[in-house]
Amino acid sequence: MLTDRDERALLAAAENRIARPLRIGAALASVRRTLARRPQGRTQERESGACHPTRTPIHP
Repeated sequence: MLTDRDERALLAAAENRIARPLRIGAALASVRRTLARRPQGRTQERESGACHPTRTPIHP
């Protein structure tokens, strides 16, 4: 037999399991909206010089 405290704990746990995917879905929707606002014209980003390895000449 469950006590009132046990029933409330079970109910709270069930609500948390139900609400967790909804929070993730809301976060993903926010990311989608943010990405949709970015300008579409810039398809290729420029890289900084630090991204490219430096070439040192090899002397025989």
